[in-house]
Parts: sequence; C-alpha cells; structure tokens
Amino acid sequence: MWNNRKRLGRLFIVSGSSGSGKTTLLERVSQKREFPRNMTKIITVTTRAARNAEKNGRDYYFVDREEFFRRRKRGEFAEFQEIYGDYYATPKRDLLRVLAAGNDALLCVDVKGALTLKRIFPKNAVLIFIAVPDFKSLKERLACRSSETRESLRKRLRIVKDELQCATRYDYVIINDMLSQAVKKLSAIITAERLRVGNRDACSLLNSKKG
Repeated sequence: MWNNRKRLGRLFIVSGSSGSGKTTLLERVSQKREFPRNMTKIITVTTRAARNAEKNGRDYYFVDREEFFRRRKRGEFAEFQEIYGDYYATPKRDLLRVLAAGNDALLCVDVKGALTLKRIFPKNAVLIFIAVPDFKSLKERLACRSSETRESLRKRLRIVKDELQCATRYDYVIINDMLSQAVKKLSAIITAERLRVGNRDACSLLNSKKG
C-alpha cells in the first residue's frame, strides 16, 4: 500500500542571520551520501555582486537588476525579496521540476522569503532557522568578512534582532556553535520530516498562485 503511494517533494527552507554559517552548513548537508540522490539545492537568483570564491550557477545566479525585473515580470519567481539593497528570488521552474519528480528541495532564503513560501506550501515547507550562540560570536564572524564595511556591519547587526523574533515562527531552530553538530542536527531534521505522511501536492499549490 505505502510503496504504491507517489512521494511528494518537501521544501527544506533554511534561514539565518548573516554570519550564522548557514551556507557552509547547507553545503555540508547536501554532500552527505544519503541525500544527494533525492534532494536538490535550489540556487537563488540575485542582483548582488559575487563575493570571493563564489561562482555563478553554483552559489547563485548573478544577474543585473534589469534582467532580474524582466524575469520577475514574466512570473519566473516563486518569491522575491529586497535585502540590504539587493534583490533575491527563488526560481519557480527549478522548484517545480524538483517537486514534480518526487524529490526534496533544499533552499537558503531570508526570513521574509521563507514565510512567503510557507504560505504557498503550508503542508510541504519545513522552516529551519540557523542561529549563532550570541551576538559577540556573530559580530566576530561578520568582521572577518572582507566584504563588510563598518556601516554594513552595523546595519546587519540591527536586522539580526528582527530576524530572531521571526525565528519563533519556524519549525526548528539550530544553534550553530559547532559545525559538525549542526550538520548532524539538520540531517536528523530532514530524515525525520521525510518519514511524515499525508504530504499534499505542492506543485498544484504553487500553480494555483501567481508568481
């Protein structure tokens, strides 16, 4: 009976403050042996400039604002947000392709984008917030970035408090004080959520919404 049921894809949506280590965490989890075959990381479209070592098509799809708004007008995004003066969006086609195949999607989006996707996929989206142990640790991590100016650092720290308040609306919160333990916790969440039954058809939900 259960083997004949078509598996519906789930959305594992990870958010976290700048400097929380969420990008590194997702990379480690997506490389684990038990996940690559049936879980795909959805690459975000952004207008911001690439940082050191970032590659187009691997870390983000880097586009200019004109191209971003052309794609937005064509309805190519499942959600989009402005963050620190730049724009980010989740490609709808990539997301639907993964879910339609019965696989899971792994996304890294900001708090507002995560809550938007949760409204579209109320039964399929799993929200996971990555937090740092304290503000001192966060400030030290951000200060190590060569791309951060004093003003951008102050701005990001101000926003952290708002993001932490939104974390109460997430399904899980992981304190990333030790990367290896955070990887184990995120992996355990994914495994446990995959054992849940009664998933709704996420593809039909998104198709019924305007992009």
